[in-house]
Amino acid sequence: LLVVIAIIGILVALLLPAIQAAREAARRAQCQNNLKNVSLAVLNYESATKSLPMGTVFPQLDANGFVTPTIGANVDFERSWIVFALPYLENQALYDSFMFKDPTTGAPVAMRDARNITHRGNVLPTMLCHSDPRNQVMYQGNSAMGIGGNWARGNYAGNLGLGSTNSLSTPPGSIQGPGSTAWRSGTAKGVMGPNCAVTLKQITDGTSKTGLLGEVRAGLDETDPRGTWAFGHVGGNMLGFHGWGGDDSGPNWCGASADDIALTNTFLCTQLGATECMTCNPGSFDQQTTRSTHTGGVYVAMCDGSVQFISDDIETTAVNTPTCCRVWDQLWLSQDNGQTPPPGRP
Repeated sequence: LLVVIAIIGILVALLLPAIQAAREAARRAQCQNNLKNVSLAVLNYESATKSLPMGTVFPQLDANGFVTPTIGANVDFERSWIVFALPYLENQALYDSFMFKDPTTGAPVAMRDARNITHRGNVLPTMLCHSDPRNQVMYQGNSAMGIGGNWARGNYAGNLGLGSTNSLSTPPGSIQGPGSTAWRSGTAKGVMGPNCAVTLKQITDGTSKTGLLGEVRAGLDETDPRGTWAFGHVGGNMLGFHGWGGDDSGPNWCGASADDIALTNTFLCTQLGATECMTCNPGSFDQQTTRSTHTGGVYVAMCDGSVQFISDDIETTAVNTPTCCRVWDQLWLSQDNGQTPPPGRP
C-alpha cells in the first residue's frame, strides 16, 4: 500500500506542472486573442473616422498646441483611446452612458468626475489578460490628487511614443500636445498622443513594423494605477518614455525607478516592485513600459492588426543613453523611417 501511495504521489507531482503549463498556454492564447480584438476595434475606429483615436483628451490647449496645465500631474483627462473605441468593441451603450460634457454648462467632464464613477468601473473582459493575477483588484484612486475610486483594470495600453508626458528638456523630449516638438519628432512620436493622433497613411515606417498597443500588468495594489482601462495617462493605459533617453528601457524592465506614476506608497515602488519586476518612481504620470506575466516577453499589437510576441531579449538602448535608436525604440516610433542605429550594442 505504501508503495502504491508513493507511486501515485510521484505521478501527481509529474502531472501537475504539465497541467499548469497547459492552463497557462490557454491563458496566453486568450490574452493574444483579446489583444487582437482590441486592436481591430481601434483600426475600425480609424476606418470610420480616418484617424486613430487620440491617446487621451485634456480639456484645454494653448495657442501653441500644448495642453495646459502640463500633463504630468494633470488628472483632468476625458476620453482615452479605448473609450473612443468602445462602440467598435460592442459597447455602444457603455460609451453613451459616460458624461463627457456638462448638460447645463457644456464644460468638459473628466473621467475622475463622480458622474463617471459607475461607468469607469465596468469590467471589460476583452481588455483583460487572464494570466495577470491582479487585474480583478480595482484601482481606488488618489485622494490627494482628487482621483476617486472604482477604476476597472485593463491589460492593454496605447502607444504614445518614446517621449515623456512630464516636462523633459533633454531628448527625446516631452509630448504635451499636438504642438510639442517631441510629437513632431521622428525619434519620439508614436501613434496616439494627448489631443493628437496619426492616420495610417502617416505611419511612414509601415503599419506592420509599428506598435499600436502593448501589454501592461495591473497595479500591485489598489493604490497603483497601472493597467486601468479608462485612466487616460501614461501610468494608466498609455505607454511612454520607455526607450532611448530614459531609465525604463524594454519590456518587463526591472531597473530602479522604472515606471513613473503618481502614488504615495514608496514601499510598493521600491521593495515590492523590485520583487515583482514592476519597479516604479512615485511622482507624476509620465513613464510606463510594457509588462506581462508571460515567461520571456510580452504581446504587442501592430498597426496592421497583427499580434506579435516580443522577447525580453530584444535589443534595447542602455538606460539614460541620449542616442536613438535600437530595435525596441524603432518598434514604437511611427516616423523614424528605419533610422540606422549607432554601431555596437549597449
